[in-house]
Amino acid sequence: MCLLILDGLVLNTVMASVTVTVKQKQYVFTHEPQLIEVLAPIANQENWYWPSAVLYQEEGNQLEKMRQLLLNSLTTLITIYQKEEPDIALSLEQLHATITNWHLARRLPIKIDYDLARFSAAANPQLPEGEYILDIALRMNTVQLFGAVNRTNNVPHLPHADVSEYITRQTLTDVADKDYVILIQADGREITTPVAYWNKNHQEVMPGSQLFVPFKESLFHPEFALINQQIMTLAQNRVQQ
Repeated sequence: MCLLILDGLVLNTVMASVTVTVKQKQYVFTHEPQLIEVLAPIANQENWYWPSAVLYQEEGNQLEKMRQLLLNSLTTLITIYQKEEPDIALSLEQLHATITNWHLARRLPIKIDYDLARFSAAANPQLPEGEYILDIALRMNTVQLFGAVNRTNNVPHLPHADVSEYITRQTLTDVADKDYVILIQADGREITTPVAYWNKNHQEVMPGSQLFVPFKESLFHPEFALINQQIMTLAQNRVQQ
């Protein structure tokens, strides 16, 4: 049995087993549904871009703890740079604000595709009891660039373009690693991509992806290694819609 909750009202008083939020609507199942049962009510509502569809599970404690540790580290760096290098401090402040506003939930390693779920048992898993978010959208025409840049920016998607073309159009800070960026494709793949003239390989970007410009790790800034890793973990578990 599936119930649709609108504006917080439920027409039947039952103990829900699985709740899936899709576009601010809640679908409540009194059993543990197969993925196809979750997708069926919304699959044909729009021309969804299935490669970017993601299923998340709400269990925010660990992610929220990591976010707070990261924000504390960024605050410390802002204080250090504020007097001597205010431009870097300003870029860190906007990154702090960006990460503060992220909606976090655990990304599940499940390929979300309605047609695939209909015909393949392996692509149609059963969802155990819990609260989920189905992040589904039309094909986007932007890519988000963030990290050691002057400001977080949604830039136009460039069909068939190499990752480096997104970077050359942006201003990186003095603490950026200018040799590599980390690409989180819209389908969840994480790719460390060389972008310097001496090491780059052609790597295209899916629409709706994230591009993280990491901080340059060094003997003088060993803290950047942990900061980069924390940012990547949170970005992988960021609900974009």
